Amino acid sequence: MAVTRFSTSAGRGFSDGAALHGLADLSGPYLPWSSGAMRPAGLVTVCNDIVLNERRRIVELGSGVSTVLLPRLMHQRPPPGGFLMASVEHDPVWARWVRDQLDREGIGANVTIVQAPLIQHARAEPGLVWYDEEAMAQGLREALGGDSIDLLLVDGPPAHATGHGLARYPALPVLADLLAPGATVVLDDTDRPGEQEVLRRWEQEMGLPFDRSPERGGVAVARMAGEGPGTSHG
Repeated sequence: MAVTRFSTSAGRGFSDGAALHGLADLSGPYLPWSSGAMRPAGLVTVCNDIVLNERRRIVELGSGVSTVLLPRLMHQRPPPGGFLMASVEHDPVWARWVRDQLDREGIGANVTIVQAPLIQHARAEPGLVWYDEEAMAQGLREALGGDSIDLLLVDGPPAHATGHGLARYPALPVLADLLAPGATVVLDDTDRPGEQEVLRRWEQEMGLPFDRSPERGGVAVARMAGEGPGTSHG
């Protein structure tokens, strides 16, 4: 698989404290942050990519604070031609809360919460599970209208429990063919050994180099080869 390297100048990233000041511009009702939420600096990395590279078709694995903040951003700064976003979530209670929050804020018209339970999957490691691929595929078709993904954010399924470190590995092998030329791929929680091994495998098996710079805020970022809207920015 051909790719281009995603790079950044050293020292240009945000600390979490500085990132919070930037995210304050996406103001709205209080959101329930937890230790499982993306770090503010990681969220800024994703927001920057959306704005600078005009991302319009976004898929997120694992719903959370980002599922609300990203639509706030895209309503504040609509990309050319509008946007569509799909967030894949295994927990129906949490999926309902996120859906309700989007509706309360009036920002959910272009966002689909795709409920897909965690089940045995051919790409998953022995003893681990991944999203029901049939449910996910149907949900993504309905959410994106058959369009390709230009930003993939992998923040699920949960991978913090002992023995679950490779739970997110199937994401890229399963969804690679749906990625647009120049698409960005983001993996969260890359300070953990499991996610570091996931990155190693993705790089080795798919030839996809990731930027793991500390200033990324706990996320690793890669860019697919090819030209997409705004793909000259990193």
